[in-house]
Amino acid sequence: LIARSVPFNAEADSLNCAILSTECGPDTPEFELFVKEVAREMTVKAGQKCTAIRRAIVPRQHLDAVVEKLKARLAKVVVGDPSVEGVRMGALASHAQRADVAERVALLRQGAELVCGGDGVAPVGEGTAEGAFFAPTLLLCQRPMDIDVVHDIEAFGPVSTLMPYDDLDQALALAARGK
Repeated sequence: LIARSVPFNAEADSLNCAILSTECGPDTPEFELFVKEVAREMTVKAGQKCTAIRRAIVPRQHLDAVVEKLKARLAKVVVGDPSVEGVRMGALASHAQRADVAERVALLRQGAELVCGGDGVAPVGEGTAEGAFFAPTLLLCQRPMDIDVVHDIEAFGPVSTLMPYDDLDQALALAARGK
């Protein structure tokens, strides 16, 4: 390829993650930035991005604080017609995509609990009743070292899974499991 200058492009699929450091407690700006970015990645383009954060790896001692902050932030996300004032997230690409996301969330829930969101959402705006809307959905896998599904299944929509870790080596091992 190099010798003949052959154009080549490869996209390697993975389940992207973000890791919150143990040093970044609830009273730090980095903690706030982490929560903001996970929520943003879930909702921009209704989570339909190859680079979206699908796995949020957090220190076990900060897990409850992250859960509460993310739940509160996601609860403020208004779903519906993006042309309506205040709406922050639109629909998925199609009804088939919504069905696929719901199916994958069901698979993820075999190893993770639902923190907030899911298939039920009341979109804002005229004519949205038939749209392919899906609420921002946050899951929590308490035992991510023991559960494969959260590292192998991607719901290509507004979905992310929280995973606690106990030390840096474990955080890195969890990150690597997303391939």
